[in-house]
Amino acid sequence: TRTVRGIAVFYLGLLLILTCGASIAETRAAKFRLPKSFNKLPPTVISSLVKEGCRIPQTIVDGYLMSTNVITGEFAEKGQKDWAILCSKEGSLYITLFWGGAIHCPSEIDVGSIFEKDIANGLEFDHSIGTASKRGILQDYQEYGGTKPPTITHLGISYGDEKASEVYYCHNNEWIELTGAD
Repeated sequence: TRTVRGIAVFYLGLLLILTCGASIAETRAAKFRLPKSFNKLPPTVISSLVKEGCRIPQTIVDGYLMSTNVITGEFAEKGQKDWAILCSKEGSLYITLFWGGAIHCPSEIDVGSIFEKDIANGLEFDHSIGTASKRGILQDYQEYGGTKPPTITHLGISYGDEKASEVYYCHNNEWIELTGAD
């Protein structure tokens, strides 16, 4: 029957996940990728993320899974290649950074814990991180106000959804929260 076939497919899928080492984990309304599934990440970054238990939430837009929340850029100084990853662990949501040189800010930015409410309401996860350019930072400030940006010499990290965002900018070894797009 249909039910027996469904149960068999479920157990077959579970067996494949357990034996093949799944790269995607799923809750009712959120999907996560494991660090090892991002082949562009350096091996040292992958092993650190695995060790800390980071699961990388994936943005879902109109029912489609988007590969998101792992970015690289010059987040502390021009010419320094850094990595930023949006992580979820035990209900917490944070951006973790891996610095490519001596200049840096704190390596973790707490962005809250939105999963519990969103999952309970059956909503799709639509938050993501991205790079924020000098032009974008200044344009958002001119359009929406907020904290006046310092002299922009490198990229910032934007975090938000399609409705609103904020920008984290590394300045003098600390994060400044700037206005993003609304």
